[in-house]
Amino acid sequence: MNENFHVSLMLVFYFELTNIYTERQKNFEEYILIFSLTFLAYNYLRKKEFIANKQLNLFLTPIYFIGIVYTSIFFFYLDLLNKFLIVFLTGLIFFYKNPYIFNSSLRRNPIIKILTISFSWSLLTCVFLNPNLPKLSNFEVFHFFERLFFLISVCLVFEINDYDEDSSFQMSFPNKYGIRVTRILAIFFTYVSLYFLFQGFEEFSLYTISILTMSLLTQISILTVKPKSHFYFTRLWTEALPIVPFIILKVNLFINFF
Repeated sequence: MNENFHVSLMLVFYFELTNIYTERQKNFEEYILIFSLTFLAYNYLRKKEFIANKQLNLFLTPIYFIGIVYTSIFFFYLDLLNKFLIVFLTGLIFFYKNPYIFNSSLRRNPIIKILTISFSWSLLTCVFLNPNLPKLSNFEVFHFFERLFFLISVCLVFEINDYDEDSSFQMSFPNKYGIRVTRILAIFFTYVSLYFLFQGFEEFSLYTISILTMSLLTQISILTVKPKSHFYFTRLWTEALPIVPFIILKVNLFINFF
């Protein structure tokens, strides 16, 4: 359940990078919404662990309840298209892992599993809450695909780390296609994400340098991750990657301020 907190927090950092990229006006309430939606989704997917651990359950239940109330109220203030995105993402969660439709769960297919996670995260952090949703610019579309392919690479790192652990589902991607192929594809997709990054920027900027730094660290993670690696050596640091460009951008802002 600790993972649910830092995954939700990392989505907030991805969302912040999008706001920096698009120069959107920041709204603190939206950051809380992104965190709450991710937290609720992860607790739904891991409800068995949530129910089994009574001590953790007592601690998380108030947070879970507050999240439900907050997102429910915020939902009615969204425009129609963003409401549709919430309903769509909720449907994806339901079909991703559900005991009632176990044989049809999206997670049973290793490729669809990765695409569902990366697409959902990209949609939530790049498109959701966009005030100009009906008229997304090429700049914003490039950013969406940059995030999508980067997150596919991150998911492939997790797949190597979780090698043979999803015993209740079909084999994971590296189980089916091999760890070497998984590493090659993960590195390939990091370069595809960089292609879309430079479609949006014609020249180097501090933002592109920060994303290049994150991409370099991702490739190191891809090459060093091993099956059943220590949790805090791989998964936690890989999920914390968006903090790196955030720190670079904020330190520069702090230096310029003085």
